[in-house]
Amino acid sequence: MKILNLLLITGLLFLCGLRQIYAQAQTPLPETNGCSILAVLKTEFQKRNPKIANVKIVDIRPTVFGPSKYLVVGWGVRADLTFKGDFADELFGLFLVDGSLSRIEKTIDFIPTPRWLDAEMRITKLDADYVVLEAKGETYGGSLLRQKYQWRK
Repeated sequence: MKILNLLLITGLLFLCGLRQIYAQAQTPLPETNGCSILAVLKTEFQKRNPKIANVKIVDIRPTVFGPSKYLVVGWGVRADLTFKGDFADELFGLFLVDGSLSRIEKTIDFIPTPRWLDAEMRITKLDADYVVLEAKGETYGGSLLRQKYQWRK
């Protein structure tokens, strides 16, 4: 089962042309390329901040507790990648996604960047009830944020 989940995730990432993002990337970011989960994430990010134009998946973990679902950490940023005084123009989001990776079942939280274009957010712990997210500074290192969420409410 774990191998099947890993193959599904790897296939999704390959088909959608995704790669892990790092904040220093200064090249224009591609559109969603027809990948349905990215389009769904983009819509959800834009509900929170309409300026969000580029969206990526930065971490994804299968929930092995109960029905097949995934916890997804997404990243969204304004089109010009320029800081204009609002840290919410670069957001991380934590989502519970269905087993087909096509529908958001629950938006758990949106987190404004702790440091503009210089933060990496990852899931560091996942159990039957809780998930822990941590943000680290990419350029200067150091821990920027650690947050625990109950994902199975």
